[in-house]
Amino acid sequence: MTPADENQMLAEYITLDGLATQFSQIKQQLFSGRVLLKNPQAQEWHLYFYLGRILYATGCTHPTRRWVRNCTIAGVDSSSAKDLQTRIRALTDISALNQAEMNSCWEYYLLVNWAKQGRITRTALVKHIQSTIIEVLFDLIQVDRVSWEVVNEKELNPQLTLIDLERAFEIASQQQQQWVKSKLTDISPDQGIKIVIADEFRQLVNRDAYPSLKLLLDGKHSIREIAIKTRKSPLSIGTSFLAHIKSGHLQTVDLADFQDPVVAHNHHLGAAPPLIACIDDSPFICDRLEQIFRGEGYNFIGILDSTRAIPLAIAKKPQLIFLDLVMPNTNGYEICSRLRKVKAFRHTPIVILTGNDGVIDRVRAKVVGATDFLTKPIQSDLVLEIAKKYLTTVANESN
Repeated sequence: MTPADENQMLAEYITLDGLATQFSQIKQQLFSGRVLLKNPQAQEWHLYFYLGRILYATGCTHPTRRWVRNCTIAGVDSSSAKDLQTRIRALTDISALNQAEMNSCWEYYLLVNWAKQGRITRTALVKHIQSTIIEVLFDLIQVDRVSWEVVNEKELNPQLTLIDLERAFEIASQQQQQWVKSKLTDISPDQGIKIVIADEFRQLVNRDAYPSLKLLLDGKHSIREIAIKTRKSPLSIGTSFLAHIKSGHLQTVDLADFQDPVVAHNHHLGAAPPLIACIDDSPFICDRLEQIFRGEGYNFIGILDSTRAIPLAIAKKPQLIFLDLVMPNTNGYEICSRLRKVKAFRHTPIVILTGNDGVIDRVRAKVVGATDFLTKPIQSDLVLEIAKKYLTTVANESN
């Protein structure tokens, strides 16, 4: 690969300053449509615009958890729900949406549906959308660089409310600066907090407050969710427990998103769950992916022997393939190239797995026909985001 190729690959990413410039151009050009942003770890953000103002935003780590959380902020009634799962199902019931709305942006079209039904007030609607946009922008600002792609598709319709992009970006930037100033850089507000040394932690906090803290600090509630339950800000929660995290009494925990309601809806209708394959000589990687995907209702097959990868793939016909880059006997590049020569796999999403996030590897993977690139170690939220993205694309193409 020539230096020019490397520069072209690196030029696909923009910094925070470049992002601010792009947002300014969006406003000046009165742009309408969707912009897709992605960081090198394959996390995605989707921003929807109408005449230079922002309509909605989604993506990153917890789109469904964010939706449920902002319903609470907006005061949407789900008091009849007996437990969390019942509440999630009630709030994310997408049965009234058509397939195009589900695959485009179910979160937005649920709000459209609620507005038509009178289930959500105008004030609550604006509050929901504003909270969502600022949170998405906050998470976007956390990353060093992102790629920027204008997606040619219709804007969301109807336009429920139009938010000034530069003002929303300014608010999110101020929140991010406060987060950094409070020395919370190594902590994500989407992480949970778990008590690990209970006896010592109990002695350090108010005796009356400990039972409530024990319920919240169970590693199952994100910092943002704890903030809502305690009527405080995520910044306040983070700073309150930072010293205990540093001392080892508490620890942060990565949390998976709630189940995607589109996937859950399709499963409910009896559609056969998609089959996902992993070609990797590591039993640990295959077992980890199987645990993640089967937990979300997908079918899964792990292929440890690279010499049997092609015939097994042809026999099973997975809709999505995760492919290790370095294996004995053959490598991921060769397998990917050979799969692309098989008619059944010319358009099947193939995601390269590797521990080396290098530009040369990315370019070479693209040359042999890889769809995407994911670095190890495996993170459940990232692989589920990728699965949702590409399996939705496959479903759309088949329709």
